[in-house]
Amino acid sequence: MPPSPSQPAQAQFAALSARLQQGGPMPPDDIRNWCHLGLELGHAQAVRQVCESLLAAPQVHPALRPYWLFFLGTALLHQHQVEAGVQAERQALAALCDAPQVYNPQPVMRHLADPRVEVVLWQALARLAAGGVQAFAHAGTLLGLVRDGRLLPFDKDMDLGLMLHELPAAHALLTGDGWRPVQPQFRIDNLASYVHPRLDVVLDLCGLLADRDGASLLGGFWTGGGVPAAHQRVTRFPGPLKLVSQASPAGAVWALEDPHSWLEAFYGKTWRTPDPFFDTIIGAHNLAGFSALTQWYACSRIANAWLNGYWEKALRLTQLVLDRHTPDDALLRRVEEVLQAGLAALPGGAASA
Repeated sequence: MPPSPSQPAQAQFAALSARLQQGGPMPPDDIRNWCHLGLELGHAQAVRQVCESLLAAPQVHPALRPYWLFFLGTALLHQHQVEAGVQAERQALAALCDAPQVYNPQPVMRHLADPRVEVVLWQALARLAAGGVQAFAHAGTLLGLVRDGRLLPFDKDMDLGLMLHELPAAHALLTGDGWRPVQPQFRIDNLASYVHPRLDVVLDLCGLLADRDGASLLGGFWTGGGVPAAHQRVTRFPGPLKLVSQASPAGAVWALEDPHSWLEAFYGKTWRTPDPFFDTIIGAHNLAGFSALTQWYACSRIANAWLNGYWEKALRLTQLVLDRHTPDDALLRRVEEVLQAGLAALPGGAASA
């Protein structure tokens, strides 16, 4: 999750909003930037209205239609209209199948390669442990530390797990050390994010809750706003939670007693095999079904990768959904075919496809 919007972002949004209100022609790139900033700054209703107006025009350029549908689907999610958001994102994928195809090589991400990032991770874990909070390395952070002995360089943030009731105490400890809370774009009740005061790195706290059966722990994303329980993105981990205290470069920290079983629950039996395109949010092996919120993430992430020209990533995500969730989804099969054909047509692309 991104840090809180900056003052320049707010000023840029205000300037673009004034131009929109004046009417008249406005370059599509500026409208896309306005939509992005509007969602980041919490103006989902305004973005929704503009996108609906653009889509209702007598003629919408096929290269632009996927963008307006993508932003509309995101705005609907931010308004907790999850099912409607899924339909808009699916329409964006259908529009992308008919849009002019633009390919861009995906940049190599080295966001967490900076050795200072791991230092602040151990410092945060030690600070939380000293303050009575039993937080532990979780998700991609755990995977990197256990499998590779370091953080995954291509990961976008660090993840810690803890029981849900400990989130307030963790908040007090982290903010006391200068970590700044991240303003969420939409409400997730069991997630809190913080940005480091000096490094451009985000720390996610993922709250867990003991299931009624006592034999498992529930995680995932649980969004508020009256979204039905069946629509939430729920993951299930082996329980009860068993932690041990261990030494770290910054002092004593809490760690999972059996990290291998936790990783297998999350990533399956092949968790030792690196897969930079694996997406935990839509491909986790411990997902409780393919809920509406998980469907939104799946369609949105495929569309976002495709809109950026990252065809390999979009194809991998599409195949992940087909393999794990909906093998008979005709739309996603079409997406797969279009992306495969596009990759095969690239110079030397047959091998890539």
